[in-house]
Amino acid sequence: MKYLKPFKPILSIALVGLMGGVLLSGCEDQLLDKEPRGELTQASFFKTEDHAVQATNATYEVMRGFNVHTMQWLGMTEMASDNASKGSTPFDGAFLIDLEEFSYDASNGAFGATWSGYYQGIYRANLAIKNIPDIDMDTGKRARLVGENKFLRAYYYFFLVRAFGGVPLLTEPIEPDEIRQPRAPADSVYAQIVRDLQDAADKLPLKSEYSESELGRATQGAAEGLLAKVYMFRHNYEDAQEMAESVITSNEYSLYPDYDEIFQPEGENSSESLFEVQAVSNSEGLGGTPYSVVQGVRGTPNLGWGFNNPTRDLMQAYEPGDPRMQSTILFVHEMLPYGPEDVVNDNPNMEDERYNQKSFIPKDSPGGNWNGGSNIRRLRYADVMLLAAEAAYQNNEPSRARTLVNQVRERARGDQEATIGLSPGTLTGLVADTLGMSHKEDKPFVRYVDTEGPAADADIESYSWSLINNNQQLLVESIDIIESVDGTEVANMDEFESEMAAKSPGQDVSVEIRRVTQTQNNGQVTTDSATVNVTFTAEQLLPDITSSGEQLLEDIRHERRVELAMEQHRFFDLQRQGRAAEVLGDQGYQEGVHDVYAIPQNELDLNPALEQNEGF
Repeated sequence: MKYLKPFKPILSIALVGLMGGVLLSGCEDQLLDKEPRGELTQASFFKTEDHAVQATNATYEVMRGFNVHTMQWLGMTEMASDNASKGSTPFDGAFLIDLEEFSYDASNGAFGATWSGYYQGIYRANLAIKNIPDIDMDTGKRARLVGENKFLRAYYYFFLVRAFGGVPLLTEPIEPDEIRQPRAPADSVYAQIVRDLQDAADKLPLKSEYSESELGRATQGAAEGLLAKVYMFRHNYEDAQEMAESVITSNEYSLYPDYDEIFQPEGENSSESLFEVQAVSNSEGLGGTPYSVVQGVRGTPNLGWGFNNPTRDLMQAYEPGDPRMQSTILFVHEMLPYGPEDVVNDNPNMEDERYNQKSFIPKDSPGGNWNGGSNIRRLRYADVMLLAAEAAYQNNEPSRARTLVNQVRERARGDQEATIGLSPGTLTGLVADTLGMSHKEDKPFVRYVDTEGPAADADIESYSWSLINNNQQLLVESIDIIESVDGTEVANMDEFESEMAAKSPGQDVSVEIRRVTQTQNNGQVTTDSATVNVTFTAEQLLPDITSSGEQLLEDIRHERRVELAMEQHRFFDLQRQGRAAEVLGDQGYQEGVHDVYAIPQNELDLNPALEQNEGF
């Protein structure tokens, strides 16, 4: 298992002191390394190649901070969309409910935290961009480090401009007496982002040109991929397609064969990775992120705070049998993705409980969940391919659009061509013992049935349960355990998947099911079971897209949702597509009011030169 990363941007105490300047909100840096390394000032620091590398690493390091890629950011990206709800217990993180329901005002804590975090990154990038060119060092490496900082500055500004609209545009380090900067127009911020990414793409190496020890740094492909996304948000579809196609034809990237493994330790910095926030888990508690603990199982096992729960609407968005749903959503009574073996228990204090499986780390990682070592996947090749498909559609190239989206769907299918329209689960010891059927542990069962497809047509139902006796006892209301497929007994998930991989669309598939129900009467639980034989007509799993016109655009957008679900793209995608009010209206989103978030009230108080967004 590859878990310790070669590139770990960890700061020295001297560098923290040097770079902990006032960033509009006056937020101080966290001290990550307690070992003194001498006193440095801006005048004495930027002198050597090592200083240039350390300064660049400092710009990366901000990405692991709590104010950049954790709870507040998740609220402003995923929870505000139809993909996720706040999660956790009803009254925990109340400010996130306001984001989910679009009932926030300028005092919402998410706005001030992210503003501070992202400007901290911009400050460090500006310091490095200004000073590295004057260092006497290898010219190629000097140019590369400046390019990395420009990529990172663009990344930080790209979030800010989408979240808040026009923001103060700082391209030089500022002094404390210069913090009262007015907002620049959004167009000016976008223009700076484009310039930075173009310059970075010219200076940065290809991914294959980095040594193993430098893997994870920004690359030419990362700059071009992010630039393609920026152009999409500007509705500049011609340039967006050109940049995305440049990534595709570079032959530096490919779709990783196993979708599920992309989000496991083995999938970090894989062939599909354009850019990831690098993290490392170690016993010293350095180099990790709280990204996983914020979304970890709340209760038993106790792995985190339980925020950012996938919605039922997201579950229902997947086509019959789409295996990406299982790779994205961690269900109650499911085994943890990575050992040691533990089952997610139902937490009676949470409502409609599910978790983001893409955020999980091995339970026994040395840094623990609070200092999780899982990289945060920020730009994948599939994302770029689907951007290229959407841009191709807008550029009147429907054939190219279909080709790209179908390549993504082909990878999602894997080795399986047919589906009977259900998502299976593995029967854990907890549930098997509850049923009095411990001998059936590891058997596959029907976890979820799609609203359409063969299983729904056959009246197969999704697994359901409740807690009784003061929430201390599990009651399995209904579960369909899969005993055999076409007469062949299946003892576990691998055997079931092997049988299904041999099936073809249109083929009749006979499945023997043990249907078990439990009822309670006066505190007594009664368990009933019966054998049900069902014959399904298998359907094509994720068939190729053949549509045209508006339906093709709808299909591409659907594919973006399910392929990239819970990866923090959905909310801003809906806004750039002009569909946020249509899709999120029931949550409270109003066009013209919620197109951007409120400028943080604490920033307005500190800086009278700022103006609030309309509607707040």
